[in-house]
Amino acid sequence: MNGIKIKVLAMAAAAVIFSAGLFAADPQPVQFAGESMAIGVGARPLGMGATFAGIADDASTSYWNSAGMTNINGVEVSSVKLTRINDLDTNYSYVNIVYNTGTFGAFGIGWLRQAIGGITITDINGVVIKDSQSNADNVIYLAYAYPISKGFSIGLGGKLMLGNYPAIGTTVNYMGGGLDVGFFFKAGEFVKELKGLQLGLNLQDVFTQITWDPIAGVSTTGITEKVDMNFKPGIAYKIDFGQFEIVPAVDLDTKYQLIIHGGMELWWNKMIAIRGGIKSWGGIPNGTAGGTLTQAMDWSMGASIRWYFIGIDYAYVNSELTPVQYLSIVGKF
Repeated sequence: MNGIKIKVLAMAAAAVIFSAGLFAADPQPVQFAGESMAIGVGARPLGMGATFAGIADDASTSYWNSAGMTNINGVEVSSVKLTRINDLDTNYSYVNIVYNTGTFGAFGIGWLRQAIGGITITDINGVVIKDSQSNADNVIYLAYAYPISKGFSIGLGGKLMLGNYPAIGTTVNYMGGGLDVGFFFKAGEFVKELKGLQLGLNLQDVFTQITWDPIAGVSTTGITEKVDMNFKPGIAYKIDFGQFEIVPAVDLDTKYQLIIHGGMELWWNKMIAIRGGIKSWGGIPNGTAGGTLTQAMDWSMGASIRWYFIGIDYAYVNSELTPVQYLSIVGKF
């Protein structure tokens, strides 16, 4: 096989990873608009360090990399539920469906909901004004993917955001919308010696804005926030060993700091899997105080089982804030 083609593909993969580093080389002031969308979905990706842009082969990819929906056969549905294991009153759930028509591309729709209860509102002196308040963030995703050629596809993902947060004497509502663009590439379809090598790129929030309603007694007009774009490349390699398949993968996030996601999963007969991963945070500017702020590395692990048309995924994520568990139900038709 032509060695030049192999070298070109290898350099392309390296360029994608290196360019992401350039995006994060010059830290910018941190903007946290749209952070409710940043946790991720699906117990399988979350169990391997939130690494999925280059794997992109189940229904949760409509969030991670919409172009990967062309890897799904027929119809696939999935859901994820956060299980509380501490005193935080939290709720995080996601449900979606993907339909790959083949000739006409793949379509996906999903609903993400996050809510936190037990919020206490205080004044500047720390006096409690309201207790046991709650917030809610809702995101509706619409996605489409089309195979440009065998082994290469592109995807578009639109999102509608609705939510509310408690404030002194009132509740503040917001509405927003945005766009993601995804690319997925199977190197083995072009160079057979590279079978198993997959590259993904998700441009999250290419154009996304959130508009807050006016707050009585504070402002007479609403406030519009722009959600910064996240340049998210990913690379994965599927290695077959008879009845076993090993899939190492790496993703990068560059929204306001360089975050390295690394993970690996091991499948037996495409029925049972175990996995693990890490999420390593880079530093962010510490405002007028100077220096940078850092966060301890997260680690995660999980497992899956598939039986005919149904499957269950489990993930345990140990973060600096609190450990959490996720459970997903997957169905294929």
